[in-house]
Amino acid sequence: MAIIKNGKIHGKIGNYVYRVLNGQEIIQAYPTSVKPRGGTLLENESFGKVSQQSSRIYRLVKDFALNGITGQLYADMVRFFKRNFSSENEIINDPRFDSWREVPGFERLVINSNLQPSSILSNNPTVTINEDACIVQFPGFDPSRGSRNTIRTASYIAYGFTLIHYDFSSEMAQIVSDFESERFRISKGFEEQYFEIPLAVNNIPIENGLLLFAFGLRFFASSQSFGYMNTKEFNPNAILGVWYKR
Repeated sequence: MAIIKNGKIHGKIGNYVYRVLNGQEIIQAYPTSVKPRGGTLLENESFGKVSQQSSRIYRLVKDFALNGITGQLYADMVRFFKRNFSSENEIINDPRFDSWREVPGFERLVINSNLQPSSILSNNPTVTINEDACIVQFPGFDPSRGSRNTIRTASYIAYGFTLIHYDFSSEMAQIVSDFESERFRISKGFEEQYFEIPLAVNNIPIENGLLLFAFGLRFFASSQSFGYMNTKEFNPNAILGVWYKR
């Protein structure tokens, strides 16, 4: 409905809107809403699905990385899911993924672009997935090499890792294993490490889905301090692999 104010028409008449801009009367076509259809609906549904998948894993990775992540990680994760699980190049029908296989492109999922664990250790951990277990090996921390790459005011170092499983059927992401070591005095370091993590949740074997492994180093002022000294600028955490089995 339109009204007349100060001799000028304001409001909607039919398919037109009358308004006053800088003292002049203007007539504009009334905007109409356009309902999405066909391919647009399918694209919106696909984007919503990969966004949901990404957000559920992203929350767990963000928490593990002490919230010190790059702002690009979520967007990269959405692209990763879309490319591999909702596109012409999706791998869900690829018979090579009848057993656990590393998903290409996971290297673009960067938790922190400023620093990698390999900048402090001699190398990043190596992670292998077989039908029953996740096997993790990584070098020890050599203080003569790594001390110059640590936080100067930190006296203790620890390592941690998380193995996350996403079930495409239940659309749930959950932690298979979440580990944080004791604190080691930086001046002494720690030895080479080996872990074997069973692929099971609540003693139920993981038959398929997606597995993501992240590793990180934590720094402390003392052996009993409550807070981490990691910051967004100095937060050596990394996603070391993503595997899929259909």
